[in-house]
Amino acid sequence: MKNKIFALVVAVLVCCFAFSIGATYGLYDETFSMQNHLSAGSLKATLTRQKLTTVNIDSSGELKTSVDDVSKDFTSDTNDNIFGIAEGTTVAPGSSFTAEMNIRNNGNVAFYYYVEVLFNSIVSDPTFASMLKLTAESENHAKQETLIKDGLTLGEDEKGLGTIGSGDSETFTVKLEFLDNANNNKVEGKFVLFDLRVHAVQKISTE
Repeated sequence: MKNKIFALVVAVLVCCFAFSIGATYGLYDETFSMQNHLSAGSLKATLTRQKLTTVNIDSSGELKTSVDDVSKDFTSDTNDNIFGIAEGTTVAPGSSFTAEMNIRNNGNVAFYYYVEVLFNSIVSDPTFASMLKLTAESENHAKQETLIKDGLTLGEDEKGLGTIGSGDSETFTVKLEFLDNANNNKVEGKFVLFDLRVHAVQKISTE
């Protein structure tokens, strides 16, 4: 029986989570005493991490699950890491980091949202990046995934991962997994650099 050796990898995974609001505005009109009043609608949103579930090796080298349910705001651009992965964190095949996010519409313009993966291919190891899978899934089960190496944008169409009306909110998850495959040992000591960005874009009806 062939024994499979799993690699332990010192990973530098810098996941800055930026939030972008689409710069499009909806107009509505009101007519009083023959005067037209036009007001620009507002696209205002907040992004919060509600929970982080980590599956990673402990000091004994075994995979263990831990949960951080302290709410953390990610509305503004930040260098904070939504997955809580510090520089030099040791991970192994089977490690995963799942961030439960909440996006809320505080304006009066409906929007759809999507997740952009910004992969730094210049300094990253491509083999390691091909073993890291990112999955985004909305509470309505709209689900898309990409390998970090491919850097695909998740939900970038007119539907997005979900549509949020004025005053509404939605929960979605972003999960990072270190996949188990035959080439795991080739990435010992390698690192990957990437950012994530959530976009909120005005929803325009096609009807």
